[in-house]
This record gives sequence, C-alpha cells and structure tokens, in this order.
Amino acid sequence: MPLAAPLSPPLVVCLVGSTILATALLAMARAHPNLPLAHSSPWEPHDLALRPAASPSAGARARRIPLALRAAITRKAAPDIAAYLPLRFDPRLSTPCWTPNASAGGGEKLCLPAFYLAGGMQCGVADLAARLAHHPLLGKPRDAAPHWWTNHPRSRAGDFARYVRLFSSREATLRLEREPRTLMGDASPASFTFIMAEQLRLHYQYLDAFTRCRDACRGRVPPREHCEACANRSYALLHCYAEAEEATTPLDFNLPALLSTVYAARAPRVVVLLRDPAVRLWIAFHVYGQYPARYGKGVAGFLGYFGNQSAAFGVCERQFGVRRCVLRFEALGPAQADVYYHADQLLKGIYSVFLSEWQRYLRRTLLVMRTEDYLNNPLRALRRVTRHLELPQLTAEGMRAAERERSRDEALVLHDGMPSPEEMRGVRKFYEPFNVELARLLGDRAFLWRYESSASRVGGVHTT
Repeated sequence: MPLAAPLSPPLVVCLVGSTILATALLAMARAHPNLPLAHSSPWEPHDLALRPAASPSAGARARRIPLALRAAITRKAAPDIAAYLPLRFDPRLSTPCWTPNASAGGGEKLCLPAFYLAGGMQCGVADLAARLAHHPLLGKPRDAAPHWWTNHPRSRAGDFARYVRLFSSREATLRLEREPRTLMGDASPASFTFIMAEQLRLHYQYLDAFTRCRDACRGRVPPREHCEACANRSYALLHCYAEAEEATTPLDFNLPALLSTVYAARAPRVVVLLRDPAVRLWIAFHVYGQYPARYGKGVAGFLGYFGNQSAAFGVCERQFGVRRCVLRFEALGPAQADVYYHADQLLKGIYSVFLSEWQRYLRRTLLVMRTEDYLNNPLRALRRVTRHLELPQLTAEGMRAAERERSRDEALVLHDGMPSPEEMRGVRKFYEPFNVELARLLGDRAFLWRYESSASRVGGVHTT
C-alpha cells in the first residue's frame, strides 16, 4: 500500500522508501482509496518502456509444497486457522461444514464456502454473482464478498472464527440441514490475483518484521552490524527488506496453497472470469480516482500511467524475474516500494503467474472463463457455472429472473469507450507474452485476446 496521508514528520522520515510497511498507512489507504498520494516516483510519467523479450515463465517456478509442510507454515502464519485443523467435514452436506468438539457431543455447526467466485478484479464477478444468486440451492451468507483471505488479520475482517460465522448463521445451518445440497459461496474478486497487497492475511508478518527493523535502525541504539548505515538518515533501510522477506511465508506459499491446506481432500470449486488485461487496465484506471488525479484524465493520462508502471516493472523484472516481481513487488526493495501504488493494477493483468499457482493446487475444481464470452451470453455462461458447481440447472423462471438482472459490469464507468487500437498497441504488446502463457496453461487460444477488427466487442466495451 502506498504512502497516503499527511503524518507527523518523524514517521514520514522513517517510512520514505518503504511505503507498504505500516499497518496504519495501509488502513488509511484502504479507507481513502481516491486520495491522491503525496510521494514521488523515480519513473518519469511518459517513460514508456517495452518489456525485454524474456519468457513470462522465466525465473523460479512454483513448486507444490507437501501438505505436512504447508500445515507447519499455516501454524506459524495463521494460528487462528491452524487451531481448527484438520477439519472433519460432514459428508451429508454439499457445503463443507463441521462441528467442533463433535466427539464430546456438543458445539455449533461451522461452515466454509463450497465455492469461490475468485476474480478477477474489474472482470464482471459481481454481475455473475447477482445472476447466480437466483439459483434456489444457493445459500445467503452474511457477507457475500468479504475479501477475508486477502485482508490483514488485524483488520476489520477479523480472524478465522469471524470468517466462518459469515457462513454459519442459525438460519444458514438450518437451511443446510433441510436441503443438504445447498451451497454457500464467497464472491470476493480480489482473491485470484494475490499480489503482495492482496495477501496480507499471510504477509502481515512482513509488515511486522519491517516495522521492527525500521524502528531499531531509527532508534537510539541501532543494530551493531548496521550501525553506520542506520546513522545516515537518508539510508533506505536496505537490510530491512531482506529481514522482512525472511520473516514472511515462502514465495511458493500463497492463497491457493493456504486454501488447499485448509480444505485438504475436499477442495472448493473456484470460478474465475478474466477480461482482456489491456481493457481491464483501462477500466481500473477509471475506477480508482487516484490514477487520473495524478496522471491526468483521458487517453494521454492513461498512457502516461501505463508508461510509468511498465517501466518500473521492466526494471524489476530484469533484476528479480517475472514471478517474484508479480507476487512480491513492493517487498523487493526501495525502488519498487517507491513506485506509485506499487504497479498493482498492471500486475493484476499478468494472469498467467496467478493461474499457474491455482492450477498447482486446485486444478480439478477450477473453471476459467473469458469475461467477453460471459457478457455476450450470460445465460450460457451461467449454465456452465452451474454444471461446474454440480447444481441442477435453473428453471426457466429462474433463468428469466437472472436475465432481468441489471448489468453490474465495471466497464459501465467508461463513458467514452475505448482508446483506439493504435493507442492501445503498447499496452497489448506488454501483456502479449503473458497472454500466450495463459492460453498455453488453459489450452485455449481465445485467451490471447487477438481481435481481427478494430470494432471488436471487448467485454461490454466497443473499441473505436
């Protein structure tokens, strides 16, 4: 999270160059998402740098961590979750529920979601969730999109006990007993693209370790081995980045690994909608007001923003590789931490890095669709999702109700349509190698998003 608001001078001095590294700033940035940020970036706004011709799968690949080791990592990183493991689900119910202390003959029934509409952001998940909600076998959680798995454990999202209560109300559990086929779901669209800022459920350890290191360095008695560096007030706390990364979970342990550990043999169903990443970036630029506020509105502002972010990513990639830059961008050093909003929206369109990890742990229960196909024929896509969830198809009346739902497509924020193909050429060129890798992983060339006509319909938006 970026440095966001006026703070007392001593705190600002301590945090320059390490902008994600205070929980208070994180909370402030989330509470005021449209606030223009007050720190500078080393990248010029129009520094439009095309990526080097490296393979998008270059660098260390994710490895599948054995369950016993994943359980150990979970005990350290998420003790509130680990206290419940292993979970012994009730085989009668389609939703994964269990009763703590069942052997003692007591305890209330607790439930987790049977499925996740996991993303991506600005890809139509809210629209799909609204139409799918007309299915009579879908339960109604207290919060259908809590973003619990991506939030800091000390945030308002709370601990694991609070999360399971969202799906375990008295009304919900009674309904599950009456109709065991009922499914509870979580429709949090930030889950799929688990960049650093969207994995604070795990990476709070990084924040805590960096804060301790920073405070020690800026204190009256700095660590002996870094005493000389810490005495220099312009020192960028370089050693703190290494210490903090050592304290957090391994690079191979991300949200898919955590979910797989929690659910064990009963993997949840995961549904993902993905939009052409160039279009998604254009939409995100308009959804979050801080970007046009900083770079300017319209195509010129967008291209300046893209040039700034892609140049910073190129520098990071050459030093650290694609995967580390996508998953740990702002944790890699002050150059990355100083980038405006840590290139978060650019990273969220590099789908192939995230997909490879979802496939590693949840391949058999994963469904990935294109947003463009969904929006062109929502009911056909709805039938596909229903089959994936192993639910009976909606009745004709249910389908009509789903069809009547108002559109919740995030592209509705675009009042002036899309930039021209020529204006988007650099953005598409940036994402092209990642789309090639994505299409390879899915065995589907449609995920190349190559359009024969400049008037192609692009996920609810017409190019001009």
